[in-house]
Amino acid sequence: MSRREAKRQWGSDKRTDPHPIVPPPVSEGRITRGRLAIVVTITVWACYLTYTVIQQFIAGHAYTVKLAIEAIVYMLVVTGLAASAIAYLITRIGYFYRARGHQRSPRIMLDEFIGGKTPSVTVLVPSYQEDERTNRTTLLSAALQEYPGLRVTLLIDDPRQPKTRSARDMLLAARALPAMIDGELRVPYQRVSAAYTSFDEQVRLRGGHLVTLEDMRRLAAEYRFAADWLYDLGARQEIVDHTDTFFVEHILHPLAADLGQISGALNTGADEHATLPLARMNQLHKRLLAIFDVTVTSFERKKYVSLSHEPNKAMNLNSYIGLMGGAYQEVGTPLGTALVTAGPNRADLVVPDPDYVLTLDADSVLLPEYALRLVHLLEQGAYERHAVAQTPYSAYPGSATRIERISGATTDIQYIVHQGMTHYGATFWVGANAVLRKKALNQICEVSYEGDWEIKRYIQDRTVIEDTESTIDLGVHGWSLHNYPERLAYSATPPDFGSLAIQRQRWANGGLLILSRLKDQFRAKSQRSDKNRFGEYFLRVNYMASIFWSSVCLLIMLAYPFNAELLNPILLLVSVPYFFMMAADLKALGYKRSDMLRIYGFNLILLPVNMSGSIASLLQLLTGEKSQFKRTPKVRDRTTAATSYLLLPLALIVFCVYTVWRDVQLGQWNNLVFATLNLTLSAYAMIAFVGPGNTIVDLLTHMRDWLVRPVAPKRSRRSRSAKKTPAAQTPKAPATGDWAQVLHYRQEHGATAGQVTVRLQRTDSGDWTTDRAKSSSSRAHLFEEFSFFTVFQPVYHMVNGHVVGYEALTRFADGSNPRDSLAAAAQRGVQVALDAALLQAAVKSSAALPNGTWLAVNVSADLLARPHELAPLLAGSRRPLIVEVGAADPAGLAQLGGDIRIAVDDRGSGYDTLALIESQRPAVLKLDMATLPGLENQTARQAAVRALVEFAQQHGCTVIAEGIETAAQRDALVACGVPYGQGFYLGKPVPVERVLSGVGGW
Repeated sequence: MSRREAKRQWGSDKRTDPHPIVPPPVSEGRITRGRLAIVVTITVWACYLTYTVIQQFIAGHAYTVKLAIEAIVYMLVVTGLAASAIAYLITRIGYFYRARGHQRSPRIMLDEFIGGKTPSVTVLVPSYQEDERTNRTTLLSAALQEYPGLRVTLLIDDPRQPKTRSARDMLLAARALPAMIDGELRVPYQRVSAAYTSFDEQVRLRGGHLVTLEDMRRLAAEYRFAADWLYDLGARQEIVDHTDTFFVEHILHPLAADLGQISGALNTGADEHATLPLARMNQLHKRLLAIFDVTVTSFERKKYVSLSHEPNKAMNLNSYIGLMGGAYQEVGTPLGTALVTAGPNRADLVVPDPDYVLTLDADSVLLPEYALRLVHLLEQGAYERHAVAQTPYSAYPGSATRIERISGATTDIQYIVHQGMTHYGATFWVGANAVLRKKALNQICEVSYEGDWEIKRYIQDRTVIEDTESTIDLGVHGWSLHNYPERLAYSATPPDFGSLAIQRQRWANGGLLILSRLKDQFRAKSQRSDKNRFGEYFLRVNYMASIFWSSVCLLIMLAYPFNAELLNPILLLVSVPYFFMMAADLKALGYKRSDMLRIYGFNLILLPVNMSGSIASLLQLLTGEKSQFKRTPKVRDRTTAATSYLLLPLALIVFCVYTVWRDVQLGQWNNLVFATLNLTLSAYAMIAFVGPGNTIVDLLTHMRDWLVRPVAPKRSRRSRSAKKTPAAQTPKAPATGDWAQVLHYRQEHGATAGQVTVRLQRTDSGDWTTDRAKSSSSRAHLFEEFSFFTVFQPVYHMVNGHVVGYEALTRFADGSNPRDSLAAAAQRGVQVALDAALLQAAVKSSAALPNGTWLAVNVSADLLARPHELAPLLAGSRRPLIVEVGAADPAGLAQLGGDIRIAVDDRGSGYDTLALIESQRPAVLKLDMATLPGLENQTARQAAVRALVEFAQQHGCTVIAEGIETAAQRDALVACGVPYGQGFYLGKPVPVERVLSGVGGW
């Protein structure tokens, strides 16, 4: 297990274990105290309003219009804050009832469900510029669901023309990741599938009913293999922070331990000469199959002009859901590639139509039974009208920063709220994870058109809290939602104030816009003769609007100097039950009671954020223009916070200081307590959760960006006059390698940053030219353009672990396979020119590689046959070169001279490879990756490799192994005498900048 210790702040989360999956039973005393808190809050609120009305209006203390307005506003403010407190107290009681009454489905029922005909499920993981490690963890947690025939699709929403190298690396990694995970899971699936097939055949030969002791032992061995495979998967996981630790220790390890326990039970039963019934044996085989029976794929909607490119998660999901159940052909149009309906035999893309869609955010994980338990629930008759089932996500334990711990505490409190809302029929879809009934999505689908393309919307994108509006759409159509009362999902909280502010601003934006739609849902319920309950209405209104009214009420109380008579001491009793109950809940969740005060201070500095989201909602309501969708940044480093989100909390602290001073001067002791509390907690929150240093750095950064604005350089007269140069004055066509410089060798800015762009054009005589002048329309079809990146994979000395060289590889900017792009160039007759451009880019980029290393480049047979063109390209290298010629005849390289060595590929057959070494005398032999699978376990193959290495050494040839993917393969190769190696286990191909920063190495 690769582990990198993260720096931990003082006050970070010291919890190591997650919450229990099934909440413990709640005592009668806790429920009684909860009821009492509700009674006290409502009673004190009613008494305060009564007393204030009598004092201000009947006794005549509000003898001016100003005082009367103050009294009315203050009572409304108190009522608004009390309403939010009462809503929380009510929902926690509902949570207690549900937790106490929940009966968990036993495992034997779930195994029986798996053994039958299960509905199909597709997991959709929308991802936007996520770190590869984050995507991998989420996809693995989805793929390892104990559900048969699962299909997991990563919905890549990254820009297809990345503007930075890091964005390009994320895109390339996201594209490669699904196939990599699918290949990993294929190994255990093939084994357990073969074991089940063998068991079924043996039972049939014995008459179709007899189970032997040997059958049980073989099944036990398969369970033990699966458990060991999961432990090995955990050992390979890179541990960077607490989310990785959680994935290994609380998802992989418990599943492996469960399978190991079943293996032991099967062996024990066989030792005692007891055999299981055939039906139970089939269930156990199918459970093992269900874990690994998964297909992992990816999809990019931005590849197609026929799909919406709206920058939000809702349309990313809608684009793929709208394709479900269809077969499509990719058709080129003047605007780009489009998907057009086609027959299955002609289709380039076939998207199955599942019974259920499971949506999962890319920073969340699921426990292995999530899909199984929720689909099993929805298949019960009592839940046939439920469209959504979910477990509201919890916070990962063990976060390394204070802000993550407090944000996680609010997340865990919200879990209680959402579970309690289900008790009153007021469930809202929480979008981080959910199982959606596809039939229900079809009913709420809306169709619009962008040009001639049909755009389907299942999940509305009118607001940035799309799951809330979709909840109302489902309710209008008579569907219900359900929060499963277990903790089966976890999601990351933003690691810094800047990213948290973006997330919370998004949460605050939208509730007001869709509040009016509640009447549609309640009108539809009335038409269906369903009873509308006040509790449901009250909780739904509070959920959508409380951020707005609570922020406004608190801001008014902080900012306006109300009449001192309104600040009655009895008023404190309105909020005391709320704070006491929240403190008790935090303690029960593993936090501190004092965290209740930290959360209050946390909310104080988030006031500008919440108000910003609410104002954005009001602006959209007035103008009709959708608010810009801001995605929460997922970066390891800190995210810069907006200037207003820093200055306004500081202004609040200054104002509290002024209020304290004023209250002391005027002797307003009741108000002084409130002002001192706000000053203390807001100052603490700014220091603990934002940090003085971070605040100063962010403000200086914003000031620099405001003062120093980039200015586009003016074009020189020389460049403008160059355009007027007639085509007849074009210089003589240069050598092949110069074609890489027709535009630029390397672009450092703009949408094509980091790319090498090559434009190739043939003259009428068939020669190649790099003429910058505009070609005539008659020759436009002879013009070709390619954009690509050069990456370098390290070659290691596997004994001492030192990098000895790098192999240059190519990645095309459009994401296509390099072989496909080279084949396309060959069809157009430009393969020699393109191969030369790739070679020149590699040689020039290698100048920045570490000193003392050599460079390996691939040369095609066509370019190899032109040594007079190849020589100038290789001569530009500043380091020793190894030219990999593959299966081509390297005889022509003798004309090149210089410090150039030849590398040839292993030809698979022992004699052919030995003959090649003896006849060609290459300096390097590349051992093909096809040799590696199973090498660590096959002594005959090890002996063959050992003999090949000895023969090569006798002829002055060095052996380099390719495609090393595991430590076992590396150790086996070292034992066979292979000195050098490369592969994903040792180091991934990365751009030269990441080589220099130490990324991609062993």
